[in-house]
Amino acid sequence: MYIDEEELKRALEKPADYGPDLDLSSYIVEPKEEAKLEESILRRAYDVGIDLSRKDSVGNFFQVDHSVLLKAVQKKFENDVELMTMDEAIEKYDWVEDLMWKLVSPYKDKYTAFAAKNAKGGYFIRVLEGRRVYIPVQACLLLYSPSITQCIHNMIIAEEGSEAHIITGCTHHIKSVKGLHLGMTEIYVRRNAKLSFTMVHKWGSGMDVRPRTGILVEENGTMLYNYVLIGEVKTIQSYPMTVLADGSRISTNNVVYLSGNSNVDLGGGVVMKGSGSTAELLTNSVVTDKAKMVSRGSIVSEAPGTKGHISCRGLMLSDSAEISAVPSLTSKNADSELTHEAAIGKIAEEQLFYLRSRGFRLDEAESLLVRGFLDISSMGLPRHIEKAIDSIIEQTMKGF
Repeated sequence: MYIDEEELKRALEKPADYGPDLDLSSYIVEPKEEAKLEESILRRAYDVGIDLSRKDSVGNFFQVDHSVLLKAVQKKFENDVELMTMDEAIEKYDWVEDLMWKLVSPYKDKYTAFAAKNAKGGYFIRVLEGRRVYIPVQACLLLYSPSITQCIHNMIIAEEGSEAHIITGCTHHIKSVKGLHLGMTEIYVRRNAKLSFTMVHKWGSGMDVRPRTGILVEENGTMLYNYVLIGEVKTIQSYPMTVLADGSRISTNNVVYLSGNSNVDLGGGVVMKGSGSTAELLTNSVVTDKAKMVSRGSIVSEAPGTKGHISCRGLMLSDSAEISAVPSLTSKNADSELTHEAAIGKIAEEQLFYLRSRGFRLDEAESLLVRGFLDISSMGLPRHIEKAIDSIIEQTMKGF
């Protein structure tokens, strides 16, 4: 896609529509040292559900700061899935550059504009036409250098009639107490394809995160988008946008547990351009300490026979925490059905009483109810990934 440098220059001064504004000059672009594939780094990847030692994944991609330390597809899946860096994909296929910035505008805000000028690395995952792989492709993006801006551009293409699972984990190394993650991701789900995409984020109190995601689901395609955010983070602002064609479907499921002084503005929007398309946006969030969470969701129906639903549920564990729910529905066609529900509250006393009457201590009863609120079993994940994410949530709630 042609980039207008003058418009890009203006966009560099443009704050995001939502969330706290950031001074990009307070971060460095070039890492001061090169990371190696050592135990402490691998352990951080494991903390976000990415086990790079597994032999039964389709392939692995691991980028630290701007360096790709690992990328490989198992030989038996080489005819099913392509996995490479974006630079390699641009060199191999002349159509990749045409797809870049089609679903995420480089002029949207200062973060997309900065990425258009400075992005380095990022993964390219392509599931070939008609191929179906039921074990996941894994990708991990890790910030290692203190005060670094990790600025990347990813692309995923599920070709016509294909099916695949992708799990990504984003985090930072313990030596990096401050940093900024700018992840641009464009996802193309072609006709009759099905893609399950799960992203796990685990950050720290000094980390700012500004992912930008665009998704196109073509005729009769299906996109399952799961997002899990656990623990404390300085700020996150994320609002993936999806366009649906005829008969296509997207289901997003956000599961969030925030602690400390986290400030998170999270949501997503869907434009249903195709007849008979369906969208479901679900968010379950738990906040404690002084954490703040804004949960946004918008669905716009532009075609007949469409159905959309937004659910925002929040659980407050502290009087100093805060949750806001902002659902939005717009119909431009009489033959559409759009609904939303939002509920924010504390743990129900009768549920606590029920569990305590059966011998649970108060902390055990609270933990059990919160854990049930953050249930991820409906995400349809492979069992071992579901188990890994369960473990991450459990450990975070215990304060590890």
